[in-house]
Amino acid sequence: METTQPQPISTAASTPVRGQSATPFSQQTVVLTKQDYIALKWQANYWRAQHEQSLKREAALKAQVQALEAQIRDLTQRLYGKKSEKSAGSEALGKPTVAPARKRGQQPGSAGHGRSDRSALPVVVEVHDLSEAAKHCPQCGEALAPFPGVDACDIIEVQVQAHIRRIQRPRYQKTCACPQVPGIVTAPPAPRVIAKSPLGVQNFSVFYFQ
Repeated sequence: METTQPQPISTAASTPVRGQSATPFSQQTVVLTKQDYIALKWQANYWRAQHEQSLKREAALKAQVQALEAQIRDLTQRLYGKKSEKSAGSEALGKPTVAPARKRGQQPGSAGHGRSDRSALPVVVEVHDLSEAAKHCPQCGEALAPFPGVDACDIIEVQVQAHIRRIQRPRYQKTCACPQVPGIVTAPPAPRVIAKSPLGVQNFSVFYFQ
């Protein structure tokens, strides 16, 4: 049974180009099968179509960029245009520009005044001692022995005259070996509205009722 061989298709003239206009490639011939020729033509058409679509997408993106830039210019004009027009109009009319109102309180960058000097206030000493029951060990009943010094703190109060309440709480040390009792025992600290604040409760009461 006879078999048919693929017929070659010449893509160039059978006789190479001669003369001065001849190039190295024009003097060579390429022989392809029809199947290879069709595949090359299909690929050429495919990539030509892809190139055209890329050009269309590039044109669409450029148009979108131009529209967004125009929108940015419009928004910038709306945001800053009126302020610049007002300032330019006031300068043209000779009207002085009004400075912005100064904010209340301490201004940024200014030096602080620091803590107020309260050494001139009179001092009223108050002794907050333990009760008779608290002066004994709750476990064995042994009496607590006085310990040198006091646990002192200052609280500013406002009554008829501002003064400093100097709270003194005598300290006691246990004379027993009971582990439930701390080594040093004092009366509870004076009540405060804000923890570790030097202002007493009466200050906030005055502010509240006024």
